[in-house]
Amino acid sequence: MSTTTRGRADAVSPPSARSAATGRNLAAFAARAWKLRASGSDLVPVQGPVILASNHTAFLDGLFLVAASPRPVHVLVSADIAVAPFARALSASGQIAMASDVPDRHALGRARKVLDEAGVVGIFPEGTRGPGDCGHIDHSIAYLAAFSGALVVPVAVLGARPTDGGPDALPRLRSRIDVVFGEPADIRVEGDARRRAVLARSGERLRQLLADHVRTACARTGQTLPGLLPANPTLHRSNS
Repeated sequence: MSTTTRGRADAVSPPSARSAATGRNLAAFAARAWKLRASGSDLVPVQGPVILASNHTAFLDGLFLVAASPRPVHVLVSADIAVAPFARALSASGQIAMASDVPDRHALGRARKVLDEAGVVGIFPEGTRGPGDCGHIDHSIAYLAAFSGALVVPVAVLGARPTDGGPDALPRLRSRIDVVFGEPADIRVEGDARRRAVLARSGERLRQLLADHVRTACARTGQTLPGLLPANPTLHRSNS
């Protein structure tokens, strides 16, 4: 990501609990356009550093995750959308812009700072909007979970993209959106998380945890995943 883009994304202030609380209030208001149903919220630890790791199928996954979270959360969002006029709004609501084409140590450092201060960070380990079955994850994002030592809560966001809809498709107004939180877990494995092999093992634990949770959440809610993205639209790499 260029210096200019990063400057726009981080132009205002570092993540704060107040900005995250503002973001949650705004997201909850916007989400009233749909029938948002959160379950398992009591499984999210009430204090201490937590990572909410969600599957990723739709443009509005971040909005629904923030709105449903029982604690204010700073979500890693794509720097592709963190440009004027949205950059200041994203920063003011506590979100963290992250480069989509290369490992972004700056964004990961900002997220790590949130966790060091016992806050909550939201991540989309798949890295791209897709079928949401967690068949793969982005290890640069898994690094945050492996290295920070924060507990990871798997999250399934379901109903946010119509079946066969494109990457920017929105759910029908007043349709049901389920956000299902799972049991927290420590995904770290023995060894130095900076080593590629160790990170890969932690990443696979994260991938399996999330994939299993998504399958369970689908069965519990009766929701189905939207399937592969249509072949024609360009698949946007996005954490938003």
